[in-house]
Amino acid sequence: MRLLEALKILEDATLDSKKRDINTLEVRQALDLLDPICQPKWRVAGFRSQLKPHAGQEGHQLEGQQQNLRVYFGGIYSFVRQLLAVRINKLNYQYKKTNDPTVKVELDRHTAELEKLPERWDFYVR
Repeated sequence: MRLLEALKILEDATLDSKKRDINTLEVRQALDLLDPICQPKWRVAGFRSQLKPHAGQEGHQLEGQQQNLRVYFGGIYSFVRQLLAVRINKLNYQYKKTNDPTVKVELDRHTAELEKLPERWDFYVR
């Protein structure tokens, strides 16, 4: 699983949290991928803590869960964008020094991934 795949899974979970149970293996795997690299650590931990709705919550009460997920996901999203930018800078520097075509391929892939991500994540109800 790549960073953008994990980000998409968490975004879908955030958007669908009022409609379905988001405590799935796929969401947990995405969080496991991001946990060791995401800073500050409380973003992933907070998202993980919101996976299970609190006892007795239904419908409109899940609005609070979704609001919390939006905050945590927004921070994770921003971090992944920053991480991609840092990786691009490192790869660019490495490519300028070596002219290695494999580095160029990685640089182009990361640049394309970053271009897919809007500068800021906005919440839209589906």
